[in-house]
Formats: sequence, C-alpha cells, structure tokens
Amino acid sequence: MDNHNVTDFSKDHALVASIRIAYQPIVRLGTLDLDYVEVLARTVGETGNWHGPERLVAAMNNAERSLALTAQIMRRALAEHPSFTPVPPCTLAFNLPLDALLHPMLMERIEASRAAAGIDATHIQFELTETHPVTNPLATGAAIAALRAAGYRLALDDVTPSMHNLAALLRLPIAAIKLDHSVTNAADAATQDFIARLAARAATDGKIVIAEGIENEHALHRMRALGVTHGQGFLFAAAMPAGALAGYLALGAEAQAK
Repeated sequence: MDNHNVTDFSKDHALVASIRIAYQPIVRLGTLDLDYVEVLARTVGETGNWHGPERLVAAMNNAERSLALTAQIMRRALAEHPSFTPVPPCTLAFNLPLDALLHPMLMERIEASRAAAGIDATHIQFELTETHPVTNPLATGAAIAALRAAGYRLALDDVTPSMHNLAALLRLPIAAIKLDHSVTNAADAATQDFIARLAARAATDGKIVIAEGIENEHALHRMRALGVTHGQGFLFAAAMPAGALAGYLALGAEAQAK
C-alpha cells in the first residue's frame, strides 16, 4: 500500500469541500490568440461567495499537503476538462509549490491524476510557485527534468526582481517565466530594465515570458515593447467557470476559422 498516498484530510474536510475551480486564458501578445488556460483554485464561503486562494495557500505548509491539495485541484479541473475542451485539447496550467517537487510520490500522484482523466501530459503545464525557499536546487532541477521528460510543460511563476535564489531558478529546465502582476504594473525604470533583460535572456534560451495582470492597452503595449511574449489579465478575459470557458473557447475557434 502507498503510505504516502493516505493524506488525512479529516481536519481539512471543510477546506477540500469548499474548493471551486475557475479558469483564465493566457494569450500570445503578438496575435492575442489563446495559448493555454490557467486553473485557479478558489474557495467558497458559507454564504456561497467565492474567495481567493489564501486559505489553500496557507494550508500548503509542507510538501505532503502541497502535493495532496494540488492533486485534489487537478482531479476537479481534469474532470471538467471534457466539458469545455476543443479539439485538439486545451492545455491546462496548474500551480505547483516548488517544495512539492521533492516529495517522493510526486510523479506517481501526478501521473495518477492525469491518467484517470485520459489527458496527455503535453496538455498539462505546471506553474512552479516558491511558497517556501528552494534549499536544494540540484534535487529540484532533477524533479523538474523528470516532469519535462514525461511530457509536462513547466513555468516559473510569480517572478520578481527580489525573488529568492532567482538566478539559480532561471537555470532550471523550464520552458516559461511568468512575471508577477506587481512587476507587470510597475512603471519605474529599474523594473522595466529587469523585464527587458529577462525577456532577452528568455528569447536566447528559447523560453516564453508571460506577464500576469495586464488590465489595459497601455500595459499591453509596454509588455510587447519590452519583449514579453504572452499575457494574462482582465484586458483579455477574467477568470471564469467551466461553462463560461466553453463559450469563450468556442468563440475563439470560430474567429480563427474565419
């Protein structure tokens, strides 16, 4: 029996039951065409109102809980996937705390969730978040390489100039770098220079750069000028439930067919 796979959610039953899934498109800034969709885990309160991910993030206080809750979120989103995905399937991006990469059952848990949904690994991206500082870059890199070898897409999430151990993280075998919304919307020269240098390095390394939190045309034009390749934010689409996403994707497919 897999003793690592018996996470006790008895204390978290209400938290797990409160999880709801929303989706937000990520587009190519050059054409504004859809590239993939991020899965956003939210919680619902007693009154039925949706709240942000704060309770979930707080609950991911060690590698076991991070991976277990990520698996819960994956299963829910992948169960909804057939209700909105076009052909070929839409790629879904999931947040995965970096500390979960060192969990001994990482691949087994991830592969079990994916296989149960019948979706190919190439249509899943993990956006790696630094909930806790990385203390073993070599082991982290090996885990990332294993995910890449299995076909999963990988991105480094919530990147800022002050991110802990950023230089080492950028050397990991990732395919995408995602700017935190605070960076996207900062207007100072130092931040603009950081974005431009990061985008130039990413282009050299064959990586894409996603700007989170694009809310107006000014931010869109600024990100394009700095070399950012992809964007996410209210200017393109707000987070939405699966039913609304199906309509969004259908409209996009119809527009591309014209």
